[in-house]
Amino acid sequence: MFTRHLFSIFLLLLSFGSSAQTIKGDDATYMSDPIEPANRLVWDFNYYVLDGYIYKPVTETYVDWVPKAGRVAINNMVLNLDEPSTMVNNLLQLEFGRATDAFFRFTFNSTFGLLGLFDVAKYGGVERRRETFSNVLGRWSVPHGPYLMVPFIGPRSTRILAGSIVDSLYFPYSYFELWQTGVVIGLNGLDVREGLLGQEILLEQSLDPYTFVKEAYMQFEAFKFNANGASTEEFLLLKQQESQKKTDENLNDFLDEID
Repeated sequence: MFTRHLFSIFLLLLSFGSSAQTIKGDDATYMSDPIEPANRLVWDFNYYVLDGYIYKPVTETYVDWVPKAGRVAINNMVLNLDEPSTMVNNLLQLEFGRATDAFFRFTFNSTFGLLGLFDVAKYGGVERRRETFSNVLGRWSVPHGPYLMVPFIGPRSTRILAGSIVDSLYFPYSYFELWQTGVVIGLNGLDVREGLLGQEILLEQSLDPYTFVKEAYMQFEAFKFNANGASTEEFLLLKQQESQKKTDENLNDFLDEID
């Protein structure tokens, strides 16, 4: 019953997202924001209430009490659950070699890696390369659709939200009870929030935190779309390098003007 409801929601979202136009016509990066007032209200609730009183304190406690090796192992186990959907999504894109890699990673890590706690397949030369159903839609030119700020979850495009619902219908999630799915989502959220600890100053310094997060999200999704398996840390490092490069260029221009 629960999965049938999810599938109905997916069809609704897909029909909505596929007809919507994106800003500047760049499907890989830009998303329209037709319900910005509602999105801003949800943003205020997510950031000032949920993150301020729950997400950030819980994540800081998690980081303080669970050693780095333990957090990596837990995250490995969560990410291992995505390998079956990655395999199917690669098949839908006719990427048979990458589908085989995902199948190998899941079977090898689930057995020799103790249910995925250890990424032993990586040491065999098979790196993780995440493929979502949203990527499948993107490869076949389905636009992102409207930008959404989802309660409790955060920023999503319509296509990404629909794709995540479809991915949840694959094995092993299709066999999970609702509370088990919630635990997995929570553990994944801890890893994502950990990667953003210390970055809050960027929001505090921005003139419009909502717009800052929206633009950063669009850039991050474009980055992941073109570099599958990229992490939040990789993206932040790239943005820091770009910012430093821009600062150096501005300084050089200023010095040239003085000369």
